[in-house]
Amino acid sequence: MKIDFRKIELVDLEGNKSTIDVSKTFGNAIFQTTGDLGEFNLAQDIHREGEVDISPEQAESLKKYTQLFTRVIDRMAVNEALSKVNQ
Repeated sequence: MKIDFRKIELVDLEGNKSTIDVSKTFGNAIFQTTGDLGEFNLAQDIHREGEVDISPEQAESLKKYTQLFTRVIDRMAVNEALSKVNQ
């Protein structure tokens, strides 16, 4: 399934929806942290392209990197996007 990390949907406390671009931040966080070559390459694709095709296994693997976001709302939004891959 394709995920566009340039258009991650956020929902605020009032239910208002907006989008954020986490492609550079998330790609860079994975790139600097991973010890896995596959994740390293995927991080480069996320950073460069923004929209990438992700398998359910990759989505589960990337969830651990959402903890690197400072804001909880960003973590939750990216986790939600990654969880949709498994459906």
